[in-house]
Amino acid sequence: MSKSIDVQLSQLNFPLTCVVCLSPASKHFGVEQIYTYGRKSYTVKVHVPMCEAHYAAASFKGTAEKLVGSLAVIGGILAGIVAMIILILRWVGDGSLILKLFVGGIVGFGIFVLVWWIIDSFVAPRFAVRESKEARNAVKITQIWPREQFARLKFENEQWVEMMQKGK
Repeated sequence: MSKSIDVQLSQLNFPLTCVVCLSPASKHFGVEQIYTYGRKSYTVKVHVPMCEAHYAAASFKGTAEKLVGSLAVIGGILAGIVAMIILILRWVGDGSLILKLFVGGIVGFGIFVLVWWIIDSFVAPRFAVRESKEARNAVKITQIWPREQFARLKFENEQWVEMMQKGK
């Protein structure tokens, strides 16, 4: 069962035990989330303590995850080239060839980045090994309040949250 708590980011102090298994922590794994409010975006990064084994598991990318990441690049390139060709062929008007290539290149690059980011960020992590998923999902940033510098953190290990709250 998971538990969420609200913490002030400037006063965030984790106990030196692994967030997954409660053994002594030797490394810190970065959990990062980007939030956009209006025209401003905020990147919240929390360094979570982990033991050597869970840090290695969280950092590990299996062959399936790497393969999907590579396919994301290839799929992005193909989608960008197709978008560029369609834009150039369907261009109506008296635009010069250089303008068509320039605009087509920009749109194609944008499509490439979009396709690559979606597949690499949302599809590839689904192919991670079970231990990697468990270690990466031990802490999630679910909500932030940028003016107050507060964040809602969701922990999978309730005992660890109790230890953290006792340390305050």
